[in-house]
Amino acid sequence: MKLSSVFLVAVAVQLANGQDNDAGEDRLAEVNAEHQLASGGGQTLNTPWDWDRCLNKMCKLGEGDCDSDDQCKDDLVCGHNNCKTMHPNDADYYHRLADCCDVMSPYHLDYCQKTPGCGFGTGDCDDEAGQCAEGLVCGVNNCRAMHPQIDPNLIHHKADCCTTCAAVTAVIDDIAMPQPPMAFTNGKVVTAERTLTNPPSALANAVVHSLPPMSSGDSIKLECCAKKNTPCNFFVAVYHCPPCSAAYNGGVPSFLASQGWSGASCAPIFTPAGSSNAQTMTVFHKTLQAGEDFTIPLSTAAPHVAVFTTTGDVGEWCPSRVAAGTVGPNKPCVCL
Repeated sequence: MKLSSVFLVAVAVQLANGQDNDAGEDRLAEVNAEHQLASGGGQTLNTPWDWDRCLNKMCKLGEGDCDSDDQCKDDLVCGHNNCKTMHPNDADYYHRLADCCDVMSPYHLDYCQKTPGCGFGTGDCDDEAGQCAEGLVCGVNNCRAMHPQIDPNLIHHKADCCTTCAAVTAVIDDIAMPQPPMAFTNGKVVTAERTLTNPPSALANAVVHSLPPMSSGDSIKLECCAKKNTPCNFFVAVYHCPPCSAAYNGGVPSFLASQGWSGASCAPIFTPAGSSNAQTMTVFHKTLQAGEDFTIPLSTAAPHVAVFTTTGDVGEWCPSRVAAGTVGPNKPCVCL
């Protein structure tokens, strides 16, 4: 990215006014380094693009290098290190820092400025400007974690995305590990440990926190922040294949039942990584008020736990029940 002096001054003025300081300061440093590389680094590449292409004309979709959105035609925006990705067949010709004009992604630094009421997982947002939809809050440097399926180089490392007010933390060996929120995509969530599928209707649009394997003595902390003064619905799902699951469910079902959580057997199905055997889960629900928290101690190993969070009225959240110990009609579960 080769920047004109006018653009550099504009960014500096924006920073001086306190706008988007975190991402802006980093971006200014990045583009200054890129400018130095392009103008003084002595590097000449035989490429179908150049650092000055969008300085001399408005660039079309896939053209670059661009420095700002106003160098792109129509409603296109200037991407972030995205030329290689946009041109996979010619990736060797494009510099790793080259930015190309593209349609606006839901994690572009300007997305929430141009899209009022940003939804879950979109950004970059500004909490003080109230850019997130009702019931959501603006996270901190969380866009990359919320989009693990996207090349992290395409998302600025300080981009903030809108998320729920609910937080889930796995406490493993006394180390608190906040769990990033994700969403079902095409009916599934894929992590290193498992693939979650077939959510009940009330959870199809829920935020998913897929926890790592945990052991006896660990715990799960649930928090509903006071920021929006909005209640949070928590649905805790664990591996359920009695009687063998008793040693692998953390003692969660009995503990939550004793604490007044409502339980049911309609929950997502999961398939452990490296396995073809689908497994069933059981799920428990409780609503926490703004500012409340709840800790779940684990009394046994719990290799497969997921927490789903929503806001608002969930109504009849389990309209159809699956018989205990089955993965579907007439299909028995399998012991781990």
